Amino acid sequence: MMEMLWVNSKITIPRPVPNVIERKKLFAVLSNNRMKKLTIVRAPGGYGKTTLLSQWFSQIAEAIAWFSIDGSDNEPKRFLKYLIHTLSLGINEDLDNKLSPLIDKAYSFEFIVDAILHELDVYESNIHIVLDNFHAIQHPSIYEILIRLIEYLPSNVRIFITTRTKLSLPIANWHVKGWMLEVGTDQLCFDLEELINFFGDNSSNEYQIGELKQVLKKTEGWAAGIQFIKLSAAPFFDGQSSAELLKNASLYINEYFMQEILAPIALTTQDFLIRNSILNRLEPDICNAITSGPESLNIFKELAENGVFLVPLQGNKPTFRYHRLFKEALLEELKKRYSHNTIISLYRNAAIILCEKGDYVSAIDLALGGELYEMANEWIQTYLVEIFAEGQTLLFGQWVQQLRNANFPVDINTLVLYITTLFSMHEIETANEIIEELLFKQDASKWMDGFKFIAVTKIFEIINAYVTFMKDGDLEKAKVGLLTPVNVRKEKSPLYNISLKYNQFEPRILRTIAGSKGKFLPFDKIDELIQVLSESEIKERNITGFTYGLLAEILYETNDLVRASKELEIGLQYGLRFQDPGLFIPMYLLKTRILVSEKRFEDARILLVEAMKETEQSYWIGVLYIMKAQTFLLEGKISHAQQELYKVTDYINYKIASKLPFHLFIQGRILLAKGQTEVALQMAVRTKEGAIQEKQIGTMIEAGIFEAICHLELEQEDSALLVLHDTLSHGAQYGYYRSFLEDEAVFPLLHKYWNVRQNDKSEKFNSVPMNYVEELLQYSPFTDEGYAVFTPREMDVLQLLTKGASNSEIAHQLLLSEGSIRVYLTAIYSKIGVKSRTKAIIWAKEWLGL
Repeated sequence: MMEMLWVNSKITIPRPVPNVIERKKLFAVLSNNRMKKLTIVRAPGGYGKTTLLSQWFSQIAEAIAWFSIDGSDNEPKRFLKYLIHTLSLGINEDLDNKLSPLIDKAYSFEFIVDAILHELDVYESNIHIVLDNFHAIQHPSIYEILIRLIEYLPSNVRIFITTRTKLSLPIANWHVKGWMLEVGTDQLCFDLEELINFFGDNSSNEYQIGELKQVLKKTEGWAAGIQFIKLSAAPFFDGQSSAELLKNASLYINEYFMQEILAPIALTTQDFLIRNSILNRLEPDICNAITSGPESLNIFKELAENGVFLVPLQGNKPTFRYHRLFKEALLEELKKRYSHNTIISLYRNAAIILCEKGDYVSAIDLALGGELYEMANEWIQTYLVEIFAEGQTLLFGQWVQQLRNANFPVDINTLVLYITTLFSMHEIETANEIIEELLFKQDASKWMDGFKFIAVTKIFEIINAYVTFMKDGDLEKAKVGLLTPVNVRKEKSPLYNISLKYNQFEPRILRTIAGSKGKFLPFDKIDELIQVLSESEIKERNITGFTYGLLAEILYETNDLVRASKELEIGLQYGLRFQDPGLFIPMYLLKTRILVSEKRFEDARILLVEAMKETEQSYWIGVLYIMKAQTFLLEGKISHAQQELYKVTDYINYKIASKLPFHLFIQGRILLAKGQTEVALQMAVRTKEGAIQEKQIGTMIEAGIFEAICHLELEQEDSALLVLHDTLSHGAQYGYYRSFLEDEAVFPLLHKYWNVRQNDKSEKFNSVPMNYVEELLQYSPFTDEGYAVFTPREMDVLQLLTKGASNSEIAHQLLLSEGSIRVYLTAIYSKIGVKSRTKAIIWAKEWLGL
C-alpha cells in the first residue's frame, strides 16, 4: 500500500500575485470557449500561464480541482492518487476511500480511470480540473490515463492543462471534433494597453508611453521580464529611459533564464545554445558549421517544442532566432564560460562562414562585434558597391564610425562615401572634419591626382558642385564638377556606378542639405540645373531624380500644383527605380498633400497605404502614418488622427519621433483641436527654437504659423501678430506660399495683420511686402465676398446670432428645430475657425459688418 503525504500547496489554487493585471482579453477567450472539453495553455516559462488560470478561476463559483504537478508526480500510481485526492477536495466527496484502494489492489489504470469518470458523471454540478505544469510528465502510462479521461469526459467536466512543452496527445483529432481550445505564446504576450495598465498612473504621458513601447519590443510581451522591470524600477520611470529600465532588471532576467531555462538542459546543448548566441538568425546549416555538429535543425526543433525561448522565422528554410532577452542572457553567459581568445575565434569562424555564404552584412556585423577590424574593413571595401545598391547606407555609416572609434585607419574610398552618408544624415560637422582630413591627405599624398581614387574623386566633385550650386546658384561654377567626364574606363571602376542616397530620414527634400534646408533657389534655376544634369554622364543617376523631386517641392511651395504634380512623378519613378525611400517617400507625401488640397482625403489615404507597400524600412512607414494622421486632422476627424499618430511609435523609436518636426506639428495640432492650447503653444515654440538652431527655414515658417495660431486662440493678439510678421518675413524672402495656405486657421490672423498694415506705415514692417500678404489673402475664404462661404440658411442663422438671439429663438424664427440650429452653428464655427458663440459674433461683426 502506497503511503501518501499530501502537500497542500499542490492541491490548492495558487494565491494571486499582488498588483497583477487582469487579462480581460484572455478571460473573454476562456469565457467564449467554456463548453470545450479541454483547454491547453502552452508557452515557455514566465508567460503567466498559472497566473491566468488562477485569476480566471477566482471569479468562478463552481467546483475546482487544482493539481500542481512536479517531477515527483511522473509515476502513474502517485499521479492517480493526487488526481483522486484533488478531485475529492474539489467536489467535497470522499473519493479517496472509494477509489484509492483500487490503486493499491493493482486494478488496471483503465479500470481506475473509468471509476473516476463514473464518480464525475454522478456529480450533479460543473467541475473544472486543472493540471498545472504538465510538462513535468513524460511517463507514457500517464499520457494514456489522460487520453482516456478526456475521450470519455462527462459533459459537466472541463480539463485545463498548462505546459511549457508540446504534449503527446491526439490534439489534431480533438480539434476536428471541436473538443479543445489552445492558448499559446502569442496570446499570452502582454500588449501595450495591458503594459500601461500594469505600470499604473505613472505611465500615462507621451514620453513614458513611448518608452513602454520600447520595453514591449525588447521583452516581446514576456510577462516575467515585464514583472522584473517593474520590480527593479522604484519609483517607476523618474526620467528613466527604456534602456535604463532594462539594464536595471537585467540581473534578475539573466538569473531567471540561467536557472529556469538553461540549467535543466544537458551541458552539451547548453554549449550549443551559448556558442550560437552571437548570431541574429539561427540557420541550421550555419550553426552546424560553427559548432561542428550535423544536428542543429533537430536540436532547434526539440528545444522549441520543449519551451526554450526560440522563435521560428518565416521563410523557405527552417530558421529560428532567440527571444531578444534570452539572447542577451546567453551572450553574458558566453563571457563567463569562455576565454577572450575562444570568443574571438568563435566570432571569426562564424563571420567567415557567413561571408562565404554571401551574407556580407551579418559577416561584417559579427566581425565588428568580435573586434576583428581588419577583417571588417576588408569586407567593407570588397562589398562597397553592393552596400549602396542594396540600401545599407545607414549600416555602412555605423560600420565606418565603429572603425574610426577603434582608431582603425579607414581607406579613402570608404571615407569619401562616408561623407555622402553623413551629409544625407545632416551630420555636417563630422562630414566637414573628414573633408579637412582628406584635404590634408591630398596635400601630403596627392591622392586626388592619381587613378587609384578617380571614381570617388568624381563623386566628391559632384556632391561638392551640387551643394555649392544650391547655396549660390552659380551654374557655370557647378558645371565644372557636373560635366567634366571621368578619365577612366568605367568597367574598371565599379565605385563610379554606386547609387548614392542623399536623404536618410527627412520627409521633405527641402529639409536636406541638397535642398539647402529650405533656402530654395527660384525654380527656373533648378530647371537650368536639370538641363545640365540631363546633358551629363550622371543623367540616369539618382541625383538627377533627387533634383526633380526638389523642383516638385519648390513648385508646390510656390503654389504651382499642376507642374508640381508633373515633376514629382518623374522624381517618384527615379526613387522607385533606385529603391531609394529617401526620394520616393517624400514624393508620395507631396502627392498626398496635393490630393488633400483638393479635399480628396480618402484618395490620399489609399495612396499612403500603397506607399507603405513599397518599403520595408520601419522608419519610413512611421513617416507615412504621420501623414495619414494629418489627412484625418485636416478633414476634422481628430480621434482618427490621434489613432494614426499612436501607430507611429510602433515603427519609429519614441525618442526619435518626439524630435521629428513633422510628428510634433501633427501632435500639436491635435492638442490644439482638443483645447490644450497652452501645451500646443509650448510645442510650437520648442519646434521653432530647434529649427532656428538647425537653420531650417521651412520648419521655422511652419512652427511660426502654428505658434501665431496658438497665440490667437489664447486671445494674445499682439503676440500672434508679432510672430506672424516674423514668419511672413522668412516666407517673403524665400517665396513660401503653401505653408501658409494649408491651414485656413491662419487667415483670420492674416486679415488682422493686413488691417494693421493699412493703419501703420512704419519701417518696422518693411521686411514683408504688402503685395506678398495680398497674394496670400487671395486664397482666403474670408474675403469681401465672405457671404459666399455660407449657405443662405447659414447666413440667416449667423445674422440672428449677431443680434443676440438664443438657439430656441433662432429656431422659432426660422421654423427649424433646435437640433438643426446646433448643426448649422457647428458648420459656421468650422468655416470661420472659431469654437464659441462669442467669437463667432465678433468675427461676423468684424468681417461681415453684421
